[in-house]
Amino acid sequence: MTMLKAPSGTLTEGVVDVRLPSQDAGDIATVNRYVEDEQLDGGWLPHVPLVTGDELVQDWLDCWNGDPSRPGATFTLVVNVPEEPRFIGVVGVAEGDDGAFEMSYGTAPRRRGQWVARQPGVRTVETLIDEGQRASERVAVNAGFVLADTMAPSDAGTDDTVQLRYVMNQPGAARSR
Repeated sequence: MTMLKAPSGTLTEGVVDVRLPSQDAGDIATVNRYVEDEQLDGGWLPHVPLVTGDELVQDWLDCWNGDPSRPGATFTLVVNVPEEPRFIGVVGVAEGDDGAFEMSYGTAPRRRGQWVARQPGVRTVETLIDEGQRASERVAVNAGFVLADTMAPSDAGTDDTVQLRYVMNQPGAARSR
């Protein structure tokens, strides 16, 4: 197993923070609360076995410490927003074959699209997805995006990749998800 280097602190870009999971930051209670509230619908915590919050957070930390407790364990980071006491999402990275890594992510259903939808003057939100990326397309559709059109490689500014343009014309509707 390749060891990824853990970030030395919280990563932030001003809207969300990304950090290592922590037993002291309330992450155990957060996982347990999401399970109690049945907010795991749609599998938004990727690659999570049926375990307690304590076991899950420890599993995440064990992976970062080079001692994964199970095959397929992921290097997991949690996503926070400053005004929310519980983490609202996760990003996981798992090693595949020949040094290839797969990234997975999940956002709590009640938080999907809320930040963009709350911004003044937002009328349309767009996302470009490379053709053939079915999982990304499903994420966009589940978040309320609709396929608008296809961009040819020269239009998309890439050499040979066709991109699909998904739009959400009424982002405020995402609040109810």
